[in-house]
Amino acid sequence: MTRTHIITGSFGAGKTTAIRWLMAHKAPSELWVVILNEFTDAGLDALSVAQSARGDYDVRLVAGGCLCCAGELEFGKQVRDILRHLKPARLLIEPSGAAHAGAIADELAAYAAQGVLSLDGVICLLDPIDAMRLAGSRANGGDSARAAAEWAQIQSADVVLLSKPDLSNPAAQAAFDSIVLEQFPPKRLVGTCVNGAIPADALQKFERAVNFSPLGAVPTGGAPPVSTPFVIAGLDGIETQWRALGLNAVSWIAPGELEFSRTVIEPRLQWLTAAAQTSLCRLKAVFRTGPGPSWLIQSHGRGLAAEDSAYRRDSRLELVLDSAPTPEFLESWRALLRDAALPRTRGMRTP
Repeated sequence: MTRTHIITGSFGAGKTTAIRWLMAHKAPSELWVVILNEFTDAGLDALSVAQSARGDYDVRLVAGGCLCCAGELEFGKQVRDILRHLKPARLLIEPSGAAHAGAIADELAAYAAQGVLSLDGVICLLDPIDAMRLAGSRANGGDSARAAAEWAQIQSADVVLLSKPDLSNPAAQAAFDSIVLEQFPPKRLVGTCVNGAIPADALQKFERAVNFSPLGAVPTGGAPPVSTPFVIAGLDGIETQWRALGLNAVSWIAPGELEFSRTVIEPRLQWLTAAAQTSLCRLKAVFRTGPGPSWLIQSHGRGLAAEDSAYRRDSRLELVLDSAPTPEFLESWRALLRDAALPRTRGMRTP
């Protein structure tokens, strides 16, 4: 099976440098293939990557626009050809700086469902200058179209790396940290990319195991999370309960094959959060609600705030409470998930 990574980030974030580093350090006996999405058809990045490759390799170029819109048909054609004829050990995909990695992950998920590739993870590179610009635009209450695409790249990623850390300073590091900390679900790995060197941990396969975020690491005297199966719309999900720091937390994670109805979720969430307002400290949720963006919902006791999210891997709901949840409380939230869930059938691709 072909292990696959998407390496995303804004223009100039260092994506091509990182792929060149990976190609120069791969095992010579392994065939690796790179799909590069350049905004123009000059092909300079493709030449650069090819010159760095060690051993067997193939570099494909999808020029003009981005993989998730203008180049979608060509991208699909390239992926099918690569999987059918080359069957590489590794496939690296570099979208342009304007692309939305979440939509590309959706395209690849159809192949992953057939067992012909493994989408191991999405890696986003963020340089110090872009970190400060993004944090500033959010603080000022407005994002440009470019910034919106960059936020989507970060949201869809499993891993976020600060690239070009030699150009950083305390203000840029603080901006990077604030961006990472506000992400939900939390990132599986956060680190740095020095001179294009992707950390080995960033290239592991990121399973969708529980990554419980509300309370952080278990402090002394805290109990580890307890996870149990949670069947929803005939598919296996996970329910996790945890007590630490005098707080209680509950998490439900549903597989990405499910979609959820916004028309069911919104009024029920309004009612459930109002009923639980005396004990509910925090609510965060992200639901796959269609083929496009997911739906991110948050509450810190001051009503619900909702926005689109590029997160694609699963749907999840997390609650933090200052008292232990009763069986009736838990069942009311389980019922919300069951009632809102719709079986989802992915479009199939023939590799």
